[in-house]
Amino acid sequence: MNIFNMAKDLKGMEKMMKPALEKFMKDSGFVKKDVLDKLEKRVSELERSVKDLNNK
Repeated sequence: MNIFNMAKDLKGMEKMMKPALEKFMKDSGFVKKDVLDKLEKRVSELERSVKDLNNK
């Protein structure tokens, strides 16, 4: 058993599994933290804009 071949095989398995895992997580409703942070920031900006419009 060659350790270098094992590492190569693991890398290949990772390449195959990563897209499937990301699709599963997306379909299940999970989002990445950076996407969530951007959405939260945008919601805050929109809430502030609505509040400013209502105060005029």
